Amino acid sequence: MWCPSPTDDRRARPNSRVIVTSLILVLTIASTSWQAGAAQKEVASTESFPSEESKHLLVDVADLDVRLRNADVDSIEADVLLHISGTSDDKAQRWVENHTPVFTDSKDRLEIVVEPAKSGFLWFGSLTARARLSLLAPQEIVPDITTTSGSIQIRGDFPNARPLLLRTSTGNINVDGAAAAIDFRTAAGDAQIRVIRPLESLIARSSSGDVNLAGGARHVSVDTASGRISLQNLSGNAEVSTSTGKITLSWDRLEPGARVRVRSSSGRVQLVIPAGTRPQGTLTTTTGSVRSEFPGEVIEGGMTLRLSGDGPTFDVETASSEIQLTVSEVWQ
Repeated sequence: MWCPSPTDDRRARPNSRVIVTSLILVLTIASTSWQAGAAQKEVASTESFPSEESKHLLVDVADLDVRLRNADVDSIEADVLLHISGTSDDKAQRWVENHTPVFTDSKDRLEIVVEPAKSGFLWFGSLTARARLSLLAPQEIVPDITTTSGSIQIRGDFPNARPLLLRTSTGNINVDGAAAAIDFRTAAGDAQIRVIRPLESLIARSSSGDVNLAGGARHVSVDTASGRISLQNLSGNAEVSTSTGKITLSWDRLEPGARVRVRSSSGRVQLVIPAGTRPQGTLTTTTGSVRSEFPGEVIEGGMTLRLSGDGPTFDVETASSEIQLTVSEVWQ
């Protein structure tokens, strides 16, 4: 019976270090060869369209970032910037074609559309891609903007937007200016809204993004699964719900007929209302705590505070978090 010797075993096994070194060399050569043939493309273009009173601006541009600003102009200017590097010439050209907007203009509507890309990339090395649509428009237009992963940035005053419609899957939303009302939907993007005068209404729906409003609204309806909600300078009704995010609501004015409804599973709820307000209604928690600077009666084993005022009605419930009802300062 033959048994291999240690010497035979060493001769029979290939050297693993040689194999690894060879593989690294092959990949390095392939990567170097790819980078040597990598293309860089940049496309910059500008389009101009006439504008009419309350003309609708419909933008649906997939993963392009959108920037919209209004100014004292009488037309709509659209700048498109597309840049890609680190891939083959054919794929770079296809990427540019897939991200080039199509403009369709009529007297009362301008549509800017990009169809979602039909194929992805496989590459060695580093790929850099940037796609952006910048818009300059008079304040009389009515924007309606949708992206998939592209961010949305709005700056200016849009008084005819009733509401200003914003939609994105994962892009962030940033509004700095004014509108009659805002309605936005997002899956995972954060929303930062700063207005120079109170909105008539804010409607927001999000799965996990944060929602922040500064500047106020007369009516708010905000629903998010796990994002934080912070709404400042309110002056009317509010309906707000989240599962795990913290909720902070503050009012500059709250009339006796106003209604406030808040639902939370585990996020802390902080409500700040003006001095002199006489809130009524209930603040209820299952395993959390309730703290109020306004008079009321503790009922149901200490888990519910029934407010004893005759003013705005509060209906607040949490599962395991803290509820705070406090007096606001004049300047905060």
